[in-house]
Amino acid sequence: MNHPIRPNFWRPPTDNDLGNGMPTWAKVWQEATYNYKAKLIENPTIKNKELHYKVQYHLPNNEATVIVNYTLNNTGNLFVDFSFTPNQKDLPNIPRLGMYLTLGNDFENVSWYGKGPEESYWDRKTGQKIGVYSGKIKDQFHRYSRPQETGNKTDVRWIQVSSKDFTLKAFNSGLINASVWPFSMKELDFSSEEGGKSASGLVPVTKKHGTDIKVGNTIQWNIDFLQMGVGGDTSWGRLTHKKYTIPANKTYKYIFVIQPIKK
Repeated sequence: MNHPIRPNFWRPPTDNDLGNGMPTWAKVWQEATYNYKAKLIENPTIKNKELHYKVQYHLPNNEATVIVNYTLNNTGNLFVDFSFTPNQKDLPNIPRLGMYLTLGNDFENVSWYGKGPEESYWDRKTGQKIGVYSGKIKDQFHRYSRPQETGNKTDVRWIQVSSKDFTLKAFNSGLINASVWPFSMKELDFSSEEGGKSASGLVPVTKKHGTDIKVGNTIQWNIDFLQMGVGGDTSWGRLTHKKYTIPANKTYKYIFVIQPIKK
C-alpha cells in the first residue's frame, strides 16, 4: 500500500444525488472523509503470535467515534475490525460506510465473487448475477459525461487485486460492497463550490467531464460495509428509498481480512 488504510463515508455524487442536493445535506460526510485525523490509541503488542494495534479516526466535527482494531497474524493476514458510533443526533444519512486502500499502479487485474459482470448498487442489482468475474482494473469504471460514482459491486464474498508479483484478497464472513478504480476518488468527486446553475435550475452544472478523468497514477480499492442506493424515481429531488439508506443514528460494525498471496 502507498498509504495507510483509510475510512470512507462519501461517494462522488451521481446525477440523482446532485438533483436531491446531497453535496449540501451530506457535506459533513465529505469533510469527514477528507479531513479526519488518525491517532494510534493502542500501541502494537504481540499476543499469541499476532500483532495487535488500535487506531481512532477523529472526524472534524466529532460526528462519530470511529475505531479500527488491526490484527496481523503470522501468515500475513490483516484483520480489519471497524466500528462506527454516532456522537450527535440529527446527523444526515451516510452515503458510504467503509474503508479503502491506495495501491501502486502495478496492480492491473481484479477478480471477485459477487454480482457482476457490470456495476451494481443496493437498489440496482437484480439485473446482475452472482458469479466469479475478472478483468482489468482500468476497465472497472464508466466515463459518464459527468464524473460520478461508478463501478460498485454488490453481494461480494471476496475480491482480489493482482500485480505481476502477488495478489491481495479481501473477504469477510458476510457480504460486502467493493470497487477498484485506476485513480483516486477526487477524480470523480464534486464540490458544491464548483457547480453552476443549469437552465432548469434543478441539477447543478459541473466543469469536469468524463474525458477529464486521469487514470494510471494510483489505484483506489474500496472495501465497503454499505453504500446507499442510487435512487432514480426522479433526478431532480427525489431521495433514495429509505430501506436503501444508511442512517447515522446507529452503531455499525464490520470485519474484513486482507490476505497476501505470493505468485
